[in-house]
Amino acid sequence: MSKILVTGATGFIGFHLCHRLLKEGYEVFGLIRNPQKDLPKGVNPLWGDLKGNLPELKGFDSVFHLAALTKAVRDEDYFRVNEKGTELLIKRLLENDFSGKFIFLSSLSAQGPTTKNRPLREDDPPHPVSPYGLSKLKAEEKLQRYASHFRVIILRPSIVYGPKDEYMLHFFKLIQKRFLPLLRDEQWLSLCYVEDLVEALLLCLKKEVKSGEVFLISDGQTYSLHQLADMVASILKVNYIKIRVPPVIARGIALLCEMVGRLKGKPMPFNLNKLSESLQEAWLCDISKAKKVLGFEPKYDLKEGLFLTINWYKAQGWL
Repeated sequence: MSKILVTGATGFIGFHLCHRLLKEGYEVFGLIRNPQKDLPKGVNPLWGDLKGNLPELKGFDSVFHLAALTKAVRDEDYFRVNEKGTELLIKRLLENDFSGKFIFLSSLSAQGPTTKNRPLREDDPPHPVSPYGLSKLKAEEKLQRYASHFRVIILRPSIVYGPKDEYMLHFFKLIQKRFLPLLRDEQWLSLCYVEDLVEALLLCLKKEVKSGEVFLISDGQTYSLHQLADMVASILKVNYIKIRVPPVIARGIALLCEMVGRLKGKPMPFNLNKLSESLQEAWLCDISKAKKVLGFEPKYDLKEGLFLTINWYKAQGWL
């Protein structure tokens, strides 16, 4: 039985990944820092974090590195956890003679934005526009330096949604309240239901892939933000209004949220990092490489994925 380490096992994507790994018969260990978080039943806990408090990590056949900081009070926090924390994890694994697969969940934010008619490909030069995106790219660069020591595979997913996700929940709640603030007349997006992303992660584990390969992941379709919002409103059975917010006002709100976050010591859902990404025309990616090399074929379209997600939120009392 293969022994698998998952960092971020209690997170949104990590939780779904662990369930799938257990179902397929792997022995799964989860690196967790908060004992209050819900760890999937059957996962063996390892207590530690990416700030330097790592346990001995010995005997693992493969590693899924999903743990990351997606919201931060200060920009430097992204790099401390996402970049330097990844490097600490690599060094601890090498101290224990790791030579298996290291599958890293990066982000489309590391690749950067694009325009409506040009989905990004893996060979396009990265140009992140946020500290979060840059920290993920720096983590990728650290990993690539070790591509000859163990097998490195990097996934850059688009926006991921599904049961247990708290990021898109804010978007759904706004529509439930019957309004949606917009920073652009239109924005174009690639999206991915969580189970499709988990499938891509499992394919990385099972397929023989050259070390250092990078794959963009989405459901392969292009959506407008209006189309997404209208579909959510239809499932929620509400009418809503769209409110255009001038960038200067949005920046003022983001700055205020940053100040509140620092006073509370807790990052806010909307900040300068999110503002930078929200002002871009498009976040689109081409998944041709993942289809060809990994055999990746998305199974969930947006309507089905949103229906499953919203029904789960309702069942949990989140919506």
